[in-house]
Amino acid sequence: MSMPNIPEELHRPSRHEVAIDLLKSIAMEETALSHLMNAEAEKIQAFVGERLQFPSHPSTVEMMKIGNQTFKLLDVIVMKEWLLLRKLEAALELCEPHGHEHHCEEEE
Repeated sequence: MSMPNIPEELHRPSRHEVAIDLLKSIAMEETALSHLMNAEAEKIQAFVGERLQFPSHPSTVEMMKIGNQTFKLLDVIVMKEWLLLRKLEAALELCEPHGHEHHCEEEE
């Protein structure tokens, strides 16, 4: 098998541009996760009620169900946060100095 050929492009992003794009994508994903957590908190607040009076009078099974759903969502969010941390580390590695050069400085 032969190696695939990467087509020539007029504009290849610099290390700085790639690092900035990665940081922007991390920020957008963090914003999305914050919206998910806020929605989950609002769901729990509606379930529990303003004064912890449980307005829907849920059964123990229903309380366990909502607790398990919340646990699963938070478990997924924690895993996603770990992946975002790894992505951040990769972005920062692009900016590490190699020899006397610093690859994430603005290029002219």
